[in-house]
Amino acid sequence: MSASLALGAAVLAALRADATLSAALGGRIWDAAPRDPGFPHLVLDDVTSRDRSGLDAALEETRLALRIASREGGRAEAARLAERAETVLAAAALAPAGRRVVLLRRESSETRILRDRRTAEAVVRLVALTEPT
Repeated sequence: MSASLALGAAVLAALRADATLSAALGGRIWDAAPRDPGFPHLVLDDVTSRDRSGLDAALEETRLALRIASREGGRAEAARLAERAETVLAAAALAPAGRRVVLLRRESSETRILRDRRTAEAVVRLVALTEPT
């Protein structure tokens, strides 16, 4: 399994394991949202990776985006859910298959109202460095 897929699976497992977040989202935490996802929900979106190896270590950089969509509580609910997801991941001992997480940090976050004027969205962009175990 690639480093980015293993990290994505570990992130989703940690988010799903948090009872508070899972309850707030009604269990709607996905790698790919279904056709009619229901609200609120969280989707692991853009995942990119690149080799960051040096002379001493075989490192892989993975950038992930978490998208949280809400239609009831506006920006405030989307931001609150994004903050909870970020808190969960900061406290999690992520264990991607065959990898060790060296670094996981938030790169950026944003909230906005989408063009339908009904859906609020929060996006949390994370960057991680992993190395083989």
